[in-house]
Amino acid sequence: MRTRRKVTVVAALTLILAACGGDGGGDGPSEAGGAAEPVVDGTFNTAVSADPGNLHPHLTVLAATRAVANYMYDKLVYFTTDGEELPWLAESWEATATTVTYTLRDGVTCSDGTPLTATDVAANFEFVVDEANVSPLRGVLVPAEMTTTADDAARTVTITVPAPDPFLLQSTGDMFIACKAGLDDPALLEEAGIGTGMFELTEAVRDDHYTFQRRDDYAWGPDGAAAADEGTPASVNLRVIANESTAANLLLSGELNAVQVVGPDRQRLEQSYENVTLRAVVGELFLNQAAGNPGADDAVRSALAQALDYEELMSVITGGFGQRSEALAVVDPVACRYDAVDGHLPAQDAEAAAAALDGAGWTAGSDGVRAKDGARLELELIYNSTRGDTTAAAAELIASTWTELGVAVTTRGLPPTEYNEVIFGTGSWGAALLPVNLRLPNGMVPFLSGPAPADGGVNLASIENPEYAAAVAEAMTLPGQEGCDKWQEAEQALFEQNDVQLFADEIIPIFLDGATLELGGDGPIPATIRLTAS
Repeated sequence: MRTRRKVTVVAALTLILAACGGDGGGDGPSEAGGAAEPVVDGTFNTAVSADPGNLHPHLTVLAATRAVANYMYDKLVYFTTDGEELPWLAESWEATATTVTYTLRDGVTCSDGTPLTATDVAANFEFVVDEANVSPLRGVLVPAEMTTTADDAARTVTITVPAPDPFLLQSTGDMFIACKAGLDDPALLEEAGIGTGMFELTEAVRDDHYTFQRRDDYAWGPDGAAAADEGTPASVNLRVIANESTAANLLLSGELNAVQVVGPDRQRLEQSYENVTLRAVVGELFLNQAAGNPGADDAVRSALAQALDYEELMSVITGGFGQRSEALAVVDPVACRYDAVDGHLPAQDAEAAAAALDGAGWTAGSDGVRAKDGARLELELIYNSTRGDTTAAAAELIASTWTELGVAVTTRGLPPTEYNEVIFGTGSWGAALLPVNLRLPNGMVPFLSGPAPADGGVNLASIENPEYAAAVAEAMTLPGQEGCDKWQEAEQALFEQNDVQLFADEIIPIFLDGATLELGGDGPIPATIRLTAS
């Protein structure tokens, strides 16, 4: 069973990686068209860059899939990008470090006409934590172990975890809630969807489009949003458009109301369209510290970190549109806001880096490659090949810098499935550009501490950092934002020991034409979309 669990978590990480640049939070409601007349019973046209595949909301963390599920399912709590916690399916809640009790709104119904009950909500969490279902949400987006109780008469659901979880409300409150018919027959969720969302899927054409119709009786949206609100679209057409330039052209021609653009086309759109933005980590570098790898040597990690120019790397990997990273978990709505990176990345000093290697016994041979005790200083730097030319360029820049330092470096771009098999399976990698994007700082803990992949865990770089572990242990006892200072301290401990080099976030705009909306953890919140006259 441990092997199966490992595969589940690896799959989740694979898709979280893919989600970087594909979903996340933003800066709140768009002001585009704010003074314009609302459009009555219009169609909201937008796009995703890939087909979502299996639509079951509990069997994926893929950005494209969650973008589609977003229209069909609601969540218990609305977490705003300003840090507020507002009613959604739950009208109220009481939370501690080990329990959270939700009281559901009265009158919520599913797309098949059935009422949503507390038992139905509890069944969603039971599905996720049941190892037989192999949900990639388990242990990554929601706690791996929990018990649930439901009282349909009182409309309450209580979730209890065996150990303190500082973000129990945030992780459970942000999960999509499916309805009973779909949970009883998962095939219904895989191909269509049965939820309480404002929209119902009416047509699905793979690799082409997904069409949704408004549920006119919907009145339980985030903080009271309802289908009767002026400007609420009667339908949504979500087109699958892989080419970003094509999507940009469709916005320019008036065929789309919203597009996400991160490449060169963004410059021509920025002059004419309002936008809301997403933030995601894109520049995150690990050195493999498993025995036998150069990264296991503290002096080597320090020297390789000191040799790099992080400002230049940030510019290259983001195409000039990024910002310096501040924390490991930046996907809005984040639970903790702090800057753990400032002052904790080494300043570039190639001479000092070379001197450090000399002092540690790594001397250059006749071919310029350093060696120690007969072992050459060589490693392979891998990266996700689907992330585009800028990531490949950043990998080559890192490699050339380390080559000048006397390291024999090769680079290799891998598709996500092979990439993660190398990281968590074979372990045959020396360095990796590996951006992981999560909302909650405790979600990163299993990837940065505990058992390594060789021992059945997911500590991807075999990191052993006592200061990090101690700060995490204390942070886990503090509820919510009370522990943010400790989470910051924990991350700083990683940076100080060169266990992670976090250097670039990408700022991703969603351009809008004739629409306003608010963003959440899975992109635009459908119940907040309003159409306006262009």
